[in-house]
Amino acid sequence: MIVSEVDGLPVRLRAPHDLSFVARWGTVFAVLDQQDSGNLCLGVEGPGGRVFVKYAGAPTARYDGALTDAVDRARQAGAVYRSLAHPSLVRLREAVDVGAGHALVFDWTDATPVGRQYERSHVVRSLPLPARVDAVRQIYDFHVHAAARGWVAVDLYDGSVMLDPATGRVVLCDLDLYERAPVVNRMGRMWGSTRFMSPEEHELGAVIDEVTNVVALGALAHTFLGHDETKSRAAWAGSDALFDVAARALRPERGARWPSVAALAEAWREAA
Repeated sequence: MIVSEVDGLPVRLRAPHDLSFVARWGTVFAVLDQQDSGNLCLGVEGPGGRVFVKYAGAPTARYDGALTDAVDRARQAGAVYRSLAHPSLVRLREAVDVGAGHALVFDWTDATPVGRQYERSHVVRSLPLPARVDAVRQIYDFHVHAAARGWVAVDLYDGSVMLDPATGRVVLCDLDLYERAPVVNRMGRMWGSTRFMSPEEHELGAVIDEVTNVVALGALAHTFLGHDETKSRAAWAGSDALFDVAARALRPERGARWPSVAALAEAWREAA
């Protein structure tokens, strides 16, 4: 492991890597170098305002795969954000080959990440219950939009969600691995956090579709209203009707779940 600098901030990498290309966007003010996805993430401020640069091509500290695979995924991810442009999705400004790899450049947001790894769950808990219920509604509405455009969520988890506590607005990010339907499990144990994964995401050859996605969406309801690991009624802050909507989404048998993301979203609205 080596520690280099970019604009005076430390960057931890496995080997030296030229990051001088970042200057095209301005001066780095934040470094996120502990991602296990193969991406080095930087906050950069320049004439165009603040941007979030996600760069694949550097030998990051926690990534064990091939750099070429990380770069290929970054190139493919540009199509996801362009196709799924939506008020709840972080805006992609550009996707460009730079340095020894590829960069995705997004609008910067000051929204709070709600993923467990960021230890900000108190921000969610501080919101009034109606705002938490509505945050789930926003996540569901975006995924209705995604499904209607033929996309299947892959690696959707609490780390994909940010929240502006002042307004209650959800900002979704890190959707790089979403795929166009039809999708088949080609990995066995797929990408993702176990707390948000369906049985078929552990089964080689299984179909991955909307019925799969309602599991992660049901678990995200517990991120905002309960406990997304235990998914227990005892930890649930919402109504029984909302709990039952999430519980149906989480059933291990595909046929017992909501048949589509749209059906889940409509049930959530009615229960709310």
